[in-house]
Amino acid sequence: MAKIRRLVLDVVIPNIVDVVKLTQDLADLAAVKGANSMVSEIDKNVINLKLVLEGADLKFKEIEGVIQSHGGSVHSIDNVVAGKEIIEVVETPQD
Repeated sequence: MAKIRRLVLDVVIPNIVDVVKLTQDLADLAAVKGANSMVSEIDKNVINLKLVLEGADLKFKEIEGVIQSHGGSVHSIDNVVAGKEIIEVVETPQD
């Protein structure tokens, strides 16, 4: 089976969670080469994050476990890149 190289996740966490610590914990996973957290929205109770993770063989369940350990949940999987290379999205005339 092809290995996952990049995941882009829409994540919801309680607004008391330290986004820096969550990102560091994700980056500390053995398969993760880099982690990027971007806050997209903050309200009274929650923070919405866009998480971009890259590595040679990402394990979704392991990543989800770290997010859940911080009280968060994966709202959606927005992008998955798998295979030998990372293929970037290319705009086409239809876009």
